[in-house]
Amino acid sequence: MNRRTARALALLTTAGLLLTACSAGEPEEGNAPPEETTTQQSSGMPDASGDFGEAPTFTFPTEQAPDGLQVEVLSEGEGPQVPEQAVVVAHYAGIVWGAEETFDDSYSRETPSMFSLNSVVQGWTQGIPGHAVGSRLLLSIPSDLGYGPSGGNADAGIGPEDTIVFVVDLVEAYGPDATGQPDATEVNGAAELPVTVTGGLGEPASVSVPDGADEPSEVETIVVAEGDGEPVEMGQSVAIGYATTAWDGTPAGSSWASDGAGGAGPYAGFVGTGSIVDMLVDVPVGSRVVVLTPPSEEGPAYAHVVDVLAAR
Repeated sequence: MNRRTARALALLTTAGLLLTACSAGEPEEGNAPPEETTTQQSSGMPDASGDFGEAPTFTFPTEQAPDGLQVEVLSEGEGPQVPEQAVVVAHYAGIVWGAEETFDDSYSRETPSMFSLNSVVQGWTQGIPGHAVGSRLLLSIPSDLGYGPSGGNADAGIGPEDTIVFVVDLVEAYGPDATGQPDATEVNGAAELPVTVTGGLGEPASVSVPDGADEPSEVETIVVAEGDGEPVEMGQSVAIGYATTAWDGTPAGSSWASDGAGGAGPYAGFVGTGSIVDMLVDVPVGSRVVVLTPPSEEGPAYAHVVDVLAAR
């Protein structure tokens, strides 16, 4: 996701998570993995007790962490493989190599967290894809793929040279091909929409602005088709598939692949922190909506077609 797309999806501001290397709404550019880094298993990994869904206890065999990014499968899941650029729902616990206490975990909150692999530390971006949903992974992440590029994370006790270790339980994943419900109930047909949406329900979509259409003067959400999931609530994490077009017709990003180009992958954000998902309160999961945003100092008016993939 580039910065133009990030601005289009951010209505106000976006809060970051401890795990993220940048805010969920504005991933850093140049986020490609270093060519010299490989993902492999290592005998120098720590022990991590517990089964899938249980908080681990870490035991470190040495003071020296192994080189590079290391990924060990503690237990293999039976679900689909997590694709690159996915949004994942995961339980996790993170600890600095050799420390006695974790710096963050979802187990104590008794609910898994939702992350876009586009906007987390690079160790997750590189180490998670290719593993099956339902798997329990152990990751050793060197500083250059963790918090080193941002100078560490003092609030979490992570130094700029620290290797960090995670246990990650992969609960769900939504890849670049994820869409809303194909059998969602139509609420507003094409004739009722102020913009043109191409693509059937359950399929990747695009949006265009008719010539001469009036720019929106305020944010507007129009339900195209209503899914049968639970309604989105304030404070939840929400994953969406989307396509965005500026009011002058310039494409501004899409989670879906189109015209031979790869999609950016789904977007994930917290409701109430100023991103486009704020406009989905009371919209059921599985729905397709059109969101119109007015021009601002940050950019032009935009038209978005959004499929609500998940909310937690």
